[in-house]
Amino acid sequence: MKNKIIMMLVAVAFLGLETSIAAQDGGGRHVRKHKANKEAVKDNAEKNRENNVDKRQANQEKRIQQGIDKGYLTPEETKSLQDQQNKIAAMESTYKADGKLTKDEMSSLRDSLNVASANIWAEKHNADGKQMPVCRLGKDVYAKDSFTGAMANQNMTGADAKALTGDFRKMLGIKNSLANDSLTADQRAQKQTEYNDLLNKYFEVR
Repeated sequence: MKNKIIMMLVAVAFLGLETSIAAQDGGGRHVRKHKANKEAVKDNAEKNRENNVDKRQANQEKRIQQGIDKGYLTPEETKSLQDQQNKIAAMESTYKADGKLTKDEMSSLRDSLNVASANIWAEKHNADGKQMPVCRLGKDVYAKDSFTGAMANQNMTGADAKALTGDFRKMLGIKNSLANDSLTADQRAQKQTEYNDLLNKYFEVR
């Protein structure tokens, strides 16, 4: 959404400049140039959507390969994740068969990529094979089976996903506050307790 807004602002600024220049050359040229610019913006939007999907797919492939190289993924997990990536690639090919990728098609691909991303994270952090620590929380912090199981559940409700995401972001925010903010002893104790409660809910320290 942020990239879309930035792109729209750039497009508005570009069209405003071209409109000013075209006005000096007469109305007919102004209309033709305005239409051409609108088409160019539309083409750029479609290309940006395609590039965004391709970049995410490439990044997810790298994450899977890293999991293979480090021993975080078992052969069964690897096959499942790669099959999921192949399905997303096939979906994209079907959508682009008419030569374009619409907003609705992009939304569908984004949803599939989000599910795949969660699955990759869950499979790399579960106890099957060599378990990957949650490095953003600490090298000795590992996800509980209940958490990785929830992350890998493709039938998770929106409310459950929102709650998980909210807790994780809150935990990272508290961790950052404890490391960087000037806190009183009482504030630090309160935040540390809140952080420990969230950490123990989803993770374990080894």
